[in-house]
Amino acid sequence: MPAKEYKEARVCECGYSTMKMDLWSRHKKSCKLVKCDKDELIEQMKQQLADTKEQMREQLAAKDRQIEQLIKKPRTVTNNTTNKYVVEHHINVFGKESIDHISHEQIQALLADPVNAVPQFIKLKHRRAPDGVNQNVRVPNQKRAIYQVVVAGEGEEKEWENKAKGEMLEQLYDDNSGHLEAEADEETRVGSQFLDHQDKVKASVEGGDGGRRYKEQLDKIHCVMST
Repeated sequence: MPAKEYKEARVCECGYSTMKMDLWSRHKKSCKLVKCDKDELIEQMKQQLADTKEQMREQLAAKDRQIEQLIKKPRTVTNNTTNKYVVEHHINVFGKESIDHISHEQIQALLADPVNAVPQFIKLKHRRAPDGVNQNVRVPNQKRAIYQVVVAGEGEEKEWENKAKGEMLEQLYDDNSGHLEAEADEETRVGSQFLDHQDKVKASVEGGDGGRRYKEQLDKIHCVMST
């Protein structure tokens, strides 16, 4: 019985050519340039996996860029009266707060409670100022690690700008603890106790207690600023 033949000759990558079905079948099994179905499937799966990984890398990179832009991009609030994206002019720029409303007696009372002195001073400074002139820090969304502060805009305008939560808490602590330290008299019992506590917090910053005291201070400040 004559061997079955193809209508047209089959040509292999190696150059072998035949019209005989049985010869072509044997050649496929022996030729190193011809991949079997299993090999082809494995190669396809590898390529699909590589493509998936590349897509995931691109998506993660795009998300990282979006988060970075979100943190850096200024955010403003709408003034419904003027329909402009500005902050009311009577609100002070962050870092330029007025503390005229805080008396010497109030500061001494704060120093008597060293653990809560800095967070409560920040609350008194930003939340208790008359006419809200120091309400220049806010937490727009509790689920996001972003703060917003009032900064100078174009001309005489002011606007809200995004800041990373950790960066802002550290700045709030550093600026306000320094002010209280300057008010504390180490010759008095109250002043001495406060300064001793501050020394422990500074040691905590350096990892003295695993950062526990310092973290507690930042958590208390966040609680004050987010309520």
